[in-house]
Amino acid sequence: MNKNQERSFIATMKTNHGNLHLPKITYGKTTLIKKLDYDTWSFDANMDISSYLCVKTDAPANQIKFYFDCIDDYYSIYLLTDGLYHRYALSNENQDFISAFRYDHEQTTYNLLDGNGQIVTLDQINTDTPVLRIQTRGGRTLSARGNTKVGSLVCTGKVSARPLDFKFEILSRGAA
Repeated sequence: MNKNQERSFIATMKTNHGNLHLPKITYGKTTLIKKLDYDTWSFDANMDISSYLCVKTDAPANQIKFYFDCIDDYYSIYLLTDGLYHRYALSNENQDFISAFRYDHEQTTYNLLDGNGQIVTLDQINTDTPVLRIQTRGGRTLSARGNTKVGSLVCTGKVSARPLDFKFEILSRGAA
């Protein structure tokens, strides 16, 4: 794997469905919702989504900066926050939903896709405000699922969901 600092960058993002946020940062407490796939036979009807990446129209804008660390043509995405979850990685290690996890070598990596569905890296993006889609290394497009009190949950789209268009504001190119 070839790390490529020239293709790495820091950005904020919004989506076509609203602003990105983490409930624990937004509300300052543990956030529980009813499981989206609630099964009456399960023991717990609620799920803790405090560290899940969510999208909501009235969530605070630019709550999180994202560091896109390029390796070949894939990106590891890290959170840059003012405290909680700082330098955590976005991953879906345990399930369909995207959440903040401490760094490890098994975390999810992503591709950036242009409007034609082609993989692009920073050196192919000639504006600081591109609109891109993000997909996992396994080819699943990041999407929004559910309609909860914290908005929709960002997921990999394994279950029916609405694909997200990410509106980037690139703040720093070639970031380390």
